[in-house]
Amino acid sequence: MTDIIKQNMDDNLQHDKYFSDHDYDGIKELNNPSPYWVLLLFLGTIGFSLFYAVRYFGYPDNGMDQYSEYNKQMAIAGKQANQNPSEQAGVFVMDKAQMDAGAKLFTEKGCIACHGAKGEGNAIGPNMTDKFWINGCKPTDLQRVITDGIPAKGMAPYKSMMTEGQIKSVIAYILGTLVGSNPPNAKAPQGVECK
Repeated sequence: MTDIIKQNMDDNLQHDKYFSDHDYDGIKELNNPSPYWVLLLFLGTIGFSLFYAVRYFGYPDNGMDQYSEYNKQMAIAGKQANQNPSEQAGVFVMDKAQMDAGAKLFTEKGCIACHGAKGEGNAIGPNMTDKFWINGCKPTDLQRVITDGIPAKGMAPYKSMMTEGQIKSVIAYILGTLVGSNPPNAKAPQGVECK
């Protein structure tokens, strides 16, 4: 019985479908083809790479190459350079229109609740009309405080409520109108004197 099983196994092993044509010193190589899904996945990646190469490198004047992307970025930078100076980073314009817009935002966004209607300060917020400041003396320091807030001291961040240009309008109003206005009932100075 064992001889019959052994003979059947030998016959099956000699069958061509199990072995490739390679023969190395009497050692035969098994024929183990990859599953069809692996072959399809491999062909799919080759097809995708051809599509990608043509789309981003080989198709003429498709606007997707590095030179086209560079030209698009330079056009955007050119537009930003020509925009309103009050919208540019680090630039603060102190004209009447900017300060009027800032005064309106100061009221609409609720700044008066903590800083008073005339910037005089109250129990919550500091006086904004004197030359003493708590968080730095530069307009960029004031912009950082308004944008990011100081939650530990009750100052909410306004970056989600106002655009950068609107924040700069509020800063223009504070620096151009409120500072030095000496309103009645002003809160005592806090922080360091800014010169």
